[in-house]
Amino acid sequence: MKKVSYFILSTFLILLAFACQVEKRISYNEVVNRMTDLQRLSKLPAEGEKSGMFSSYDRRSKYDEDANEYIHWAANDDGLTPQYIRKEGEDMVLVEMEGPGAIVRVWSASPARGHIKVYIDGNEEPAIDLPFIDYFKTSSLPVFDYPNLVYETNARGFNNYVPITFQKSVKIIGEPGWGQYYQFNYITFPKETVVEDFSTAPSSETEKALQRVNDILGSEMGKPVADETNADLETTKLTINPGELKNAFKIEGKRAITSLKIKMGPLVSGQEAEAYRKTILTMNWDGNPEPAVWSPIGDFFGSAPGFNKYKTLPMGMTDDGMYSYWYMPFGKMAELSIENTADFPVELELEVTHEKLKGNPADFGRFHAKWHRDIMPVEESRWPDWTVLKTQGKGRFVGMFLSVWNPKGGSCREFGGEGQHWWGEGDEKFHVDGEKFPSTFGTGTEDYFGYAWCIPNLFEHAYHSQNYTEQNMGYQSLNRWQIIDNVPFQESFEAYMEKYFPNHWPTQYATVAYWYLDKDGIDPIEPTPANELFGYETAYEVFRVQDVVEAESMKIVSNTGGWVTTDAFSHEKLYNEVSGHQVMFWFSKKDGDNVLEASFDFNQSGTYEVYANILLSRQGGKFDVAVNDKKVSSGLVFFSDEELPVAKYVRLGTVTMKEGKQKLSFKGIEDSSVGNRMALDYLKFEPIK
Repeated sequence: MKKVSYFILSTFLILLAFACQVEKRISYNEVVNRMTDLQRLSKLPAEGEKSGMFSSYDRRSKYDEDANEYIHWAANDDGLTPQYIRKEGEDMVLVEMEGPGAIVRVWSASPARGHIKVYIDGNEEPAIDLPFIDYFKTSSLPVFDYPNLVYETNARGFNNYVPITFQKSVKIIGEPGWGQYYQFNYITFPKETVVEDFSTAPSSETEKALQRVNDILGSEMGKPVADETNADLETTKLTINPGELKNAFKIEGKRAITSLKIKMGPLVSGQEAEAYRKTILTMNWDGNPEPAVWSPIGDFFGSAPGFNKYKTLPMGMTDDGMYSYWYMPFGKMAELSIENTADFPVELELEVTHEKLKGNPADFGRFHAKWHRDIMPVEESRWPDWTVLKTQGKGRFVGMFLSVWNPKGGSCREFGGEGQHWWGEGDEKFHVDGEKFPSTFGTGTEDYFGYAWCIPNLFEHAYHSQNYTEQNMGYQSLNRWQIIDNVPFQESFEAYMEKYFPNHWPTQYATVAYWYLDKDGIDPIEPTPANELFGYETAYEVFRVQDVVEAESMKIVSNTGGWVTTDAFSHEKLYNEVSGHQVMFWFSKKDGDNVLEASFDFNQSGTYEVYANILLSRQGGKFDVAVNDKKVSSGLVFFSDEELPVAKYVRLGTVTMKEGKQKLSFKGIEDSSVGNRMALDYLKFEPIK
């Protein structure tokens, strides 16, 4: 009898264990909570956890497995060549994959009125059927009604982070007219997972979960993400002399850092950029002599040059200093040190919170963050890939900071190939566990960072920011955090960003890569020598004409037809003739006499001869020009049959102006012998005495 009972009990336990292994349930709310769960990122990924992206990358880029070579690897017609998996009639299949999983990010630069349909688990009726533009409007669906999850940046990038779960499969169809560019980031769960169904009308509990996340990503931004009720707080103040390395904290035990805050003391004017780049933060875990974190202090906290205020979910710079809420576990000991490689002293106030680690330290990755530039170059056949990270082991990639030095602006036809237009053309390419063709293949650097169309505006959201800009003609500072869309890997991970403009152009990148790695994983990135940290940028002085009104500084008041921009760069052959390298472009609509009006300030009344520096091209048209409604030129021709654009300095006429705001207008003249483009560099006003 006892043997029978023992047999029954053993069988029951085996079946129970098997059932637990076979089926793990994840509620929709659990998926939602992953958007703010920084602690979960530190847990090493289970088999079957994956992440990737479907996008409108240029399909000419391929990997030939038989020849072991990359084909058209620099192709850059993202969104223009066939940008879909296949066609079904006139519809385009944009996403098609098996589950269980979730779509966790939708991005576009130009969503339009054509419908995007999301089919889940083979159902004949779509779970979502909306014009693509409506995927980025909070009023479209109850589940989208969260402005910190569904938004357009003020730099024209459309983002939607509301998870769309699926059990068996997901298929996304684009009807004609849906738009031009797309990215759909996805995650998958282990095969035995049962994930709760997605609904466009969330339950009251899901509404609470979404609202909680929306609040954390909005009004609570900059506050600690984790509950620090049971955390220990340590503070210290350090004065570090030139060439000195000081230990700030040594924490022993099985614990995890939950927040790190640092405030730099007063600096002499002009020292800020150097201080934040030459003060080095290092972190070592469990007695390992090789640092897992090595970065200039400003870059580590997500911005450069210097100190630039911004707030995102895990990182930021505020009036109270710099904060990091990355969860950093360790098994025996953590050491945090600061090194000063500048030739002047720095003062720092530091604060760290840490708590007891719940679980086996072997189940957690160690936090890594490394600053570098121009390491591990790729072979010529893989140009224009620029290495962000190569690592081996098990872990998760959670984002990057990118500092760009690009003083010329754009373009770079001489070296840039198809990515000639501006520095941000390059796609991100993430290779997981040795895959030859990347499971993440992007559509542009600015797209990865969540914006679009090279708009040099400052913006900040929970997962990305452009927190410093010199209008694409100098420094740019960007970061992107991959929280719910982190990239798990079991054996290895490689991240590249296409960089079409060479260093000698000059266009130079520096980055911090952030990832978790098992304690025995390989992190090959070594510290950068002190003399290569600051001042490495190749100097360049932009050609500028003094005492002129730059067209790119004007404000567009109205446009009756056509496309206009004040943020366009001239051909690089004209960089010594076009002031500031930038012009105002207007492609007037051809059918009718269209008018463009712009305004500018002029603060000295008088009568002036008006001159203009214009660009002639094969697309150039014919226009009447007026200042303050007085016509100063009739039928000004912007056409040239030369292969490259030509700069021409022309006299427009005479005008009397009063101090204050002035109006400049162009009227298109229909002429089949010419094009429809107007390109203005600047106006110059010579006083008539």
